[in-house]
Amino acid sequence: MRGRKAMTIEEVQARIRAAHARIGHEGRFALTLTLTLDGAEDCYITHWFRPDPHAFEDCRAVGSGTITECLAALDRYAASYRRRPTQEEIGRTLGLVPDMGKGPGGDAAPEHPRFLIAAE
Repeated sequence: MRGRKAMTIEEVQARIRAAHARIGHEGRFALTLTLTLDGAEDCYITHWFRPDPHAFEDCRAVGSGTITECLAALDRYAASYRRRPTQEEIGRTLGLVPDMGKGPGGDAAPEHPRFLIAAE
C-alpha cells in the first residue's frame, strides 16, 4: 500500500453503489476481501442476478485481484452491461395494460400479470 492512499470502506461502498445504479439496480454485487497478516490483499467481486423474474439467482464473476483491480473491473462491467427489460416494461412500451383478471381457477387474480395481445 506504499505510495497510494488506502480506500475506506465507505469509498468502496460508494463505488459499488454507483456501479449498481449504472446497471439499473439489477441484481446485487458481492465483494469478498481477504487480508493476510503480511498485509497482502486478495479481492473478488461477483454480480448476482435473476436471468428472468421466476428463475433461480445466477452469479457472474466481475473481477479479482486487489481492491483497485476489482473496482476497475467493476467499472468496465457496468460500462458494458446491457440490462434486459422485463415483460412488464416491454408491455408498457407497447402501450399494453397487464391482464389482472381471474386466474386459471376462475376465482382469484393470477399471481403474475399477463399481457393479452391480439393482432389482425
